[in-house]
Amino acid sequence: MKHRRGIDLAAPFPPSSFIEHDPSLYTALKGLAEWEMLGAKCSACGHIGWLNKDAVLARWGNEYLMNLRGKFRCVCGNKDNNTVLIGRLPR
Repeated sequence: MKHRRGIDLAAPFPPSSFIEHDPSLYTALKGLAEWEMLGAKCSACGHIGWLNKDAVLARWGNEYLMNLRGKFRCVCGNKDNNTVLIGRLPR
């Protein structure tokens, strides 16, 4: 996925497994391990997209993962009630 200003926010490849982030946990973006990836699932169409953590960190800073839910926009245009995903890279 290319950002409208040319910033590439997409991850280079998808993870092998993932879980949904629990909003009651206050995990920050820098709190994710190197082998964990950041993703989002659209509540309207179900599209799953994986993001580059470094690009998200440069764009919005070290945010809590529950606050990032409203900042992600799907290809269908939805920006509400998206789910943050945490993926694990294969070894």
